[in-house]
Amino acid sequence: MNLTLRKIMTMSAVLGSLGLAPHSYASAVDIQWLGGPTMLIKFGSISLLTDPMLGEGDAAYRMGDPNEAFDLARGPRVKEHKRLTALPALKLAQLDAVVISHSHEDHFDQTARALLSGNRPVIVPPADNSLVKGLGFTAPQPLAWGQQWRYQEGEYQVVITALPAFHSESAQVAPLLGEGNGYWFEFIQGDARTSLYWMGDTFLTGPLKEWLAARPAPDILVPHVGRVGTTGPLGQISMGAAEVIEAIQFVQPAYTLPIHHSTYELYLEPISALATSAEASGVSVDLPAVGSWMHYPQTSQLAGSQR
Repeated sequence: MNLTLRKIMTMSAVLGSLGLAPHSYASAVDIQWLGGPTMLIKFGSISLLTDPMLGEGDAAYRMGDPNEAFDLARGPRVKEHKRLTALPALKLAQLDAVVISHSHEDHFDQTARALLSGNRPVIVPPADNSLVKGLGFTAPQPLAWGQQWRYQEGEYQVVITALPAFHSESAQVAPLLGEGNGYWFEFIQGDARTSLYWMGDTFLTGPLKEWLAARPAPDILVPHVGRVGTTGPLGQISMGAAEVIEAIQFVQPAYTLPIHHSTYELYLEPISALATSAEASGVSVDLPAVGSWMHYPQTSQLAGSQR
């Protein structure tokens, strides 16, 4: 694995900054970070959207603020949250499926709930199945941990497996936040494969390490950062730089693409903290600007190492 902080001003990043998608290479996985937890993932003719946050402006979404002081028995004060970066243009009609880690409004906002309903497959944790059905989604695909969903267009195939996600390391707080998912993606074209592990809102707990120990190292690791909740009564409910470095060192991916930072004031830790820690620890991270594309070609050299 390259042990230097990877420079991302590649042609893909330049094209993304101009609002242009990179050239569609055979057997390549292209990822456009749209801000927050939202990625547009393209593989051949397949387009997937993760944790859709589509609201804009000063009232991008409404949710309680876990960073504020509040009574756990009564819950946080619900308020409007501002989006700090522009939302890149997105053609919703071209999406083949939406993948949701959990249904908190900072991962599945009110605008997305209104715009994305219909018969498009939506992969969700079982706990969120009733919610998406009630919102008018007619093709929910609830995945319990270990279950899979497959989709194929021509020679391109995607297999998605639900993995555990632990939103808090506190046994008292975790039930308040509900059960969510991380997801393991396999992008397959003929004999070529690329694996991506999107962690979702989780910590690298002992049980999660046991699940991951049974798998080879992924080609691409996508952790959530931001260190949310550290100033509120729930305590820390998303990883920060220290936890992400630990995850990288345990998972041993070929590439790491951190998301869930910078887009909203909800994220307390600046992404510069991770950049500094990564450089000091000798691990590689990709830190594109919002709207930029990252291009991960499917080659034998991309495969992650074995743990």
